[in-house]
Amino acid sequence: MRQCHGISASAGKLGALIASILFTFAKTDNALFLISGSTSFAAAIFTFLTIPDLTTLDLYEIDKQWRMILNGSEYEYDGAAVDPRHLSYLERRKKR
Repeated sequence: MRQCHGISASAGKLGALIASILFTFAKTDNALFLISGSTSFAAAIFTFLTIPDLTTLDLYEIDKQWRMILNGSEYEYDGAAVDPRHLSYLERRKKR
């Protein structure tokens, strides 16, 4: 089974590196606040656009869909996980 632990860890380290570089240029508390606030806002927008709402979906369905994706047959899956209410905003826009 493929997992993305390395990608996740490197993305976290890259984010920490970017923050440490940007914070060295911030001379005042106001600049620190603006940098932190703008990156938090950008992260919230990114999360809203890309993360699907799976709160009402059964974990078995998510696992079933993921296993079909790993087996290369993602387009053969026709379960509850492809219902538009369980897709991310970008996935719903792409299907139109």
